[in-house]
Amino acid sequence: MKDLTGLAATCAGVFLVLLLQQSLPASQALHGARLVLVPTIFCLAAMSLPFPLMLAAAFITGFLCDLAYLHIVGDRVEIAMGCSIVFFVIYGSIANGFRPSYQLGHWWPVVPVAALGTSSFLLMQFLMITLRREGFEFHNDVLWRVFVPGLLAAVLAPALYLAVRSFSAMLPQGLARERGY
Repeated sequence: MKDLTGLAATCAGVFLVLLLQQSLPASQALHGARLVLVPTIFCLAAMSLPFPLMLAAAFITGFLCDLAYLHIVGDRVEIAMGCSIVFFVIYGSIANGFRPSYQLGHWWPVVPVAALGTSSFLLMQFLMITLRREGFEFHNDVLWRVFVPGLLAAVLAPALYLAVRSFSAMLPQGLARERGY
């Protein structure tokens, strides 16, 4: 029951973070980089949920991201539906490997996995757009827009970890486990 609650909370969190991300402007001080927290939210879910529920979370997260980032220019689809789902399944499988450490209460794996996942997600989107446009142009701004959100995710990951841990403690089964019942 607690795992299904975690899956529902992940879906709600991803939806709310997608809405938040769309409303925040790009930072001119960071060369147009944006705050991207969906991979970090999913990273926490992938580390806390068992593998079958992680796959369900990957499908839902990828589907919501595909809807949010569907990019059509003229008559061409540049970011196709389904690519984010595949990304989150692969990323979730890697993050789920850190589940034993996460269950022991270690917070440190969240930081590098969230940073790599966020930058990899943005790099995948950049490469997909580049391949669809049939021209590879790599500017300095691309580095800022791909890697700075990963660094921001790494900085915010411990705070999100603590928020998820305190939310988990509010659940009845989480309280019983922490009190040793």
